Amino acid sequence: MRQLYLLPFLLLPVLLPAESYRGFLLTKDGHQLTGYLNVLQYSPGGNIITFTNDFGDEYQIHPFLVSGFGFNYHGEAMRFVSRRHEGMWYFLQEEVRGRAISLFRLPKGSGRWVDDSMLRLFREPPPEYYLEYGQGQFLPVPRGGYKRNLRAFFRQASPELAGKIGSRGYRYRDLHAIVTEFNTRSNRKRRRL
Repeated sequence: MRQLYLLPFLLLPVLLPAESYRGFLLTKDGHQLTGYLNVLQYSPGGNIITFTNDFGDEYQIHPFLVSGFGFNYHGEAMRFVSRRHEGMWYFLQEEVRGRAISLFRLPKGSGRWVDDSMLRLFREPPPEYYLEYGQGQFLPVPRGGYKRNLRAFFRQASPELAGKIGSRGYRYRDLHAIVTEFNTRSNRKRRRL
């Protein structure tokens, strides 16, 4: 009989609703669907977002169905794009937007809207960061081997920057600054008519 008293306390975390954030989904044909984004979670095929439209209908949205989504999280605009990497689809968070390259990140469980518990079960977890360049081409930047990958990536466009990769201020944790510096350098090279 004592176990029945514990049952409500055990079910309480399951029954608590996730926070919903007012936002939008961007469809493949460029339309915006407004509603509430509830939780982003990982699955065996990548990750999915739970979306409730303005009529109250709830959907599980897979990244291959939409171009991306966005919402405000504690006053900060959060934008995500859907991309495929090694056979799996992910929503990647925009970290640094630039004319030459942009930096995207795999969402982690830092907020109540991300459930990354399934990510720990992946045999080989996907890289955390990705660079977008050209016409939507993506380069994954894994922590192991990031120096070799970034040096090869920057070698032709910016040999000076490629030579600095791995030194102080140009390490894996400095990816934001590296991308910003590359974009600044590439903007200086452009001529104005």
